[in-house]
Amino acid sequence: MRVLTIFIDMIRANRLQTFNEKVKNLTPLDEAFKTLGGTVYTNCFTPGPDTPRGMASYYTGLPPYLNGCTTRLKWPEYFLKPELKTVFDLFLEKEYALNIFSSPNEKKNGFLPKHISQMNIHNNNYDLAAYLANIKLKEDHFVFVSLPDYHWAFDDYGYSTKGEEKAYIETKRSYDVIFEQFNKDDFDHIFIFSDHGFKFLADYKMDDSLYMLDEDRTNSIMIHREKGENQLSKNTKLCSLCDVYASYQEILGDKISHGISLLDSQEHPFVIVEDHISFAPQVNQNIELWGVMKLDTIYIRTLDKALLINRKTSVEEMSIIEENDKILKEYSSFGQYLDEYKKIFLYKKNIVFDKSSFMSGKKREEKSMIFKYYYIGIDMIKKIIKKEE
Repeated sequence: MRVLTIFIDMIRANRLQTFNEKVKNLTPLDEAFKTLGGTVYTNCFTPGPDTPRGMASYYTGLPPYLNGCTTRLKWPEYFLKPELKTVFDLFLEKEYALNIFSSPNEKKNGFLPKHISQMNIHNNNYDLAAYLANIKLKEDHFVFVSLPDYHWAFDDYGYSTKGEEKAYIETKRSYDVIFEQFNKDDFDHIFIFSDHGFKFLADYKMDDSLYMLDEDRTNSIMIHREKGENQLSKNTKLCSLCDVYASYQEILGDKISHGISLLDSQEHPFVIVEDHISFAPQVNQNIELWGVMKLDTIYIRTLDKALLINRKTSVEEMSIIEENDKILKEYSSFGQYLDEYKKIFLYKKNIVFDKSSFMSGKKREEKSMIFKYYYIGIDMIKKIIKKEE
């Protein structure tokens, strides 16, 4: 059996007519997917909307809080739990031939699991056509191709609709290279997915941080094609990027260890997403946003507020919902953060905001900010004068 998997970095499902019927115009990738055929999963969500966590979820079939890549800068090569079996191991155990094409710089950055990165099956440059031309497909073969072009084009042209236009063109150019080298029916199964979506810079700057976990960044593309399928069909079941792992297990005839295969009619009751508000590189970065994705609603939570979005009506409500909080506490890092948050911020409630009295019994009297900064200013002037003496 031959399996081809194409990873396209950062593509947003709700900007493609293939996934969102409300989109009026076909993009170059819509045209490509229409030609390919297969099943389009319109309700697929990523547990971690960035490349390190998204890919770690794909590799292991487990969400970030279980696979070791818990924050956006923890790349799989360095932080993925070594005891976890990856999607590549599933095929290697069956003695499949393996070929992996990815950006050499991303590979150096830790894009792949460590033991896979060290194998002699990779490209040494950016020439996709040359790499694929040297592949002689065997009876049992797994080919993985990573296309970061969409992301890179946005970096080059800006996170605007103009940048998006260029991103589709450049991605389609690389996508076509694959099917110039291979016939789609050379493979028994083809999977195409993205690790996360994106925000236009205007939206990022103008919207509340809660919207970082709406469908724009969390609803990822997912397509599965079986040999001989030439028409596109849609599957609306709720699924996760993690489910590709179980799908591979099913087509390989293995017992499914975790997750739900895309080929199964069963669906998830919810998908949990964790994310950041601050994207600046830092050590010990904290998770600041949590989401419960359901077929009808998206529940987005910070430590002190929550937003509920109705996916069908677009009606929004600022409301903390205990049922969803209970889910987050059980299936994410939310409970740990919330417990710490409550204990830490008792200080503000009991010390900073309590203005009752001194220990002598004398009543405390807080002065205005003008009063405080007047005397702070005097201290600063005194310090300047002292330095000049």
